[in-house]
Amino acid sequence: MQPTSARDYRTVALQRLDGATEIMEATRRSLEAQYIGGYSVECSLKALILERTSDDEKQQMLLRINQGAKNHRPEVLLGQLRELGIFLTPALAQRMRRFKWSTALRYEAGRKDTGETRALLNTARAIYEWVEPQIQ
Repeated sequence: MQPTSARDYRTVALQRLDGATEIMEATRRSLEAQYIGGYSVECSLKALILERTSDDEKQQMLLRINQGAKNHRPEVLLGQLRELGIFLTPALAQRMRRFKWSTALRYEAGRKDTGETRALLNTARAIYEWVEPQIQ
């Protein structure tokens, strides 16, 4: 079922992050870990967007962030946050500039660099930890 609240998105974000971490630790399937881990960032950012959207506009925002492929892209969601007056810390902004993820990973085969995968998962965890205390 599609998340409908900031808390729902926060819950999904943590589940995707934990799942990606377990995949990497248990199987070292780096491509799969990156693919699933990237959704943690998407869901974390969507949680914060919904949390900071006024009650009057929440339904419209929910439709907006769930419509179209572009709303999977972290840079688009970060733009939504900027429109709400929310900005990443400088350290997180720097990490996100190196964050390379897209839903197109679902069509790739093989493996990703282990260091790159760990960096992606560490960034996903840092984003989750930044968002989590901001959700009521």
